[in-house]
Amino acid sequence: MAPADPAGGHGHEVLALVNNLEGVFQQSVLQGAEAVLVAQGVTVTALALGELPDETAVQRVVEGVATRARGVLVISNALSDDALRVAMSRGAVATLVSHHVPGPAAPPTLMFDNRQGLQQLVSHLVADCGRNRPVFIGGDATQLDAQERQRAFLAETVRHDLRVPDENLLTGDFTPERAGAELQRFMAAGGRFDSVVAADYLMAIAAQQTLRAAGVSVPAEVAVVGFGDGPEAEAAGVTTVAADVVELGRRAARQLLAQLEGGRLTGRTLLSTHLIRRPSSC
Repeated sequence: MAPADPAGGHGHEVLALVNNLEGVFQQSVLQGAEAVLVAQGVTVTALALGELPDETAVQRVVEGVATRARGVLVISNALSDDALRVAMSRGAVATLVSHHVPGPAAPPTLMFDNRQGLQQLVSHLVADCGRNRPVFIGGDATQLDAQERQRAFLAETVRHDLRVPDENLLTGDFTPERAGAELQRFMAAGGRFDSVVAADYLMAIAAQQTLRAAGVSVPAEVAVVGFGDGPEAEAAGVTTVAADVVELGRRAARQLLAQLEGGRLTGRTLLSTHLIRRPSSC
């Protein structure tokens, strides 16, 4: 996949706008989208807006979107709502992945059913594993997935009549290193817990590694689960809810193609999840 030239250019292409090109989630979405679009003769050009030097550079990209590509795939919150509206006002069509813009004329959104996934994880810990003192490691609070997963976690703990103190809500920013450090800090402060629910599976893996490094037995003392799934989770034996990120990209690309062919799409499409039990829980 070609990196984008922020200065502009022309051609039959789709711009994929991301915060960064290094994240596993972003790479998997782009993999799925590229497979569908390239098969239709469309070039996919990825641009990491988070790597641009300043807001002026981002604005240049937004203003030039419609001149170089009518189709825009926006992953997470890579583009602000206002900037997205500017791009669409210039004739671009867009599909959003794991982000949502309110309003009847908003572009369509593809995302996972975060509520369903957290229901499955919490119910598994409580009903199957007998745990009642969870710690939640949240993602990047500016991203919709992170917001929805934390709300769903809290709703599920209420449904199961669990009391989760504020100090048991940690912030991992969807970064394994941050997740491990936050959990280590929590344990050093004497935090009480018997399970960890992570907002993504890479943070869950980091949590399991942190616990074992501290001499805590997983899952005998602390059970660990995480949202999403990948070969890393399988290799680490971490229980997850499966969420096919590549398929998310494929479906987003199909929605974008439909719009490029004149279709009018709005609303939110949710992809289902299912629990994958592995040794990290019970």
